[in-house]
Amino acid sequence: MNRLFPSLAAALALFLALSCERPAEGGAAAQDAAAQDAAAPAPDAAAFAELGSARAPPELRQQRRYERRNERAALPMAVLQAGEFPLWFQFTEEGPALIETIEAAQYSAALIPWPHAPHAIFTLARGGELLMAVNGYGFIRLSPWPARAGSGAGDGASAGGVGLHRIPGGELWRQYTVGAFVMHDPGAPPAALLYRNDWFLYQDLPPPSPRLWTFDESLAAPLALSLPSLDAFAPEEGWNLDVLRMGGSGYWYFRAANPGAARPEIRMLRTSSLQREGSGVSLGEFHAAARPEALSAAPPLLREMLAAAFAESGAGSASVVSPAFQTERSFASGGGGRGALLAFFSPEEGLLIAATGEGRALRVEAENFSQPAELRRAEAQSENAKIAARFSLPALPEGFAYTGIGMAGGAVFASWEEQAGFSIGAAGFMAIKP
Repeated sequence: MNRLFPSLAAALALFLALSCERPAEGGAAAQDAAAQDAAAPAPDAAAFAELGSARAPPELRQQRRYERRNERAALPMAVLQAGEFPLWFQFTEEGPALIETIEAAQYSAALIPWPHAPHAIFTLARGGELLMAVNGYGFIRLSPWPARAGSGAGDGASAGGVGLHRIPGGELWRQYTVGAFVMHDPGAPPAALLYRNDWFLYQDLPPPSPRLWTFDESLAAPLALSLPSLDAFAPEEGWNLDVLRMGGSGYWYFRAANPGAARPEIRMLRTSSLQREGSGVSLGEFHAAARPEALSAAPPLLREMLAAAFAESGAGSASVVSPAFQTERSFASGGGGRGALLAFFSPEEGLLIAATGEGRALRVEAENFSQPAELRRAEAQSENAKIAARFSLPALPEGFAYTGIGMAGGAVFASWEEQAGFSIGAAGFMAIKP
């Protein structure tokens, strides 16, 4: 009977996916069409009671088509209702595809060098959303989806859950590697950096142009982005940017290379804002910015929670995704330890979820978090982080590992991939409510 329940969960998710399915729209053509439609003057809608009427002028019917397209784009591919049994998704050229069990992913994809393999290469959190930059594909948004008005008990199609939104990048994303995924502006969606990886399967391609991409929640296609700090190194002049990250100092660091120039050049730079051009730094400073931060540099609540997780698991470092951070941040205990944790931190809930690549997981909570922050500060109280639960993520086949973790809509999402040296085979993510 145990194997029946995952099948039922998968069938439910598949039904939701099909009921919410919409035509995929993407690529430069979609962006150009959107720009042209946005620039067109608004027709006099009051002159026609029915916008779709054949009597309406062409420009009015075009506006209505554009409005309907944006309405469809804002809909999720599926509304996921995670439960005790996992929902498994595997990345394909068309995006995430539901699979019945993780065993179905075995031997389903060739092992290829990681810069060219579809996998969740970076994860960020924004508000209650979880966001993924999927190498070779585009963006995935996992966003809480409220129940529709009038939904009743047992009405799975109209009950709330987590909306799965896909934003494919098209052929350009398939040719290049995602080098970074960052919140460049706290009030805007994140940006992904594409670059040409010259170490694996060099294909004699020019640097990607555009190289920076973001998205709009109302569109089903990514949008090119311009940032002055990176624009100073034009891809048309041969500049390839393969690193963009924030160091513990708060500076942004990036690397620009021009191997095809008459005098090949590599420059390492930093800037306090991506809206300003960078200045050169030494190789030592550039490498130091990539190292894990000391545990003492973490926010006080997170510091206590990580200390508890390190003590319980024996791990010595953790990569943390949080809506409080502009990038994924890594922290090291400084006291040795073996192995690393994947972690998600919610400062609003006083919660840390941490797991190993094998799936051993912890839930860490703050005992005093229910008290107002002002009272905790006045009484000089620590948060008294405690291990609230120990659990395991669903088991993976041999050669597979979990690579990231996060939460959205009360569900735990964990990315996974098949690994062999520098190569990746099947990859995807899993959703569950442990």
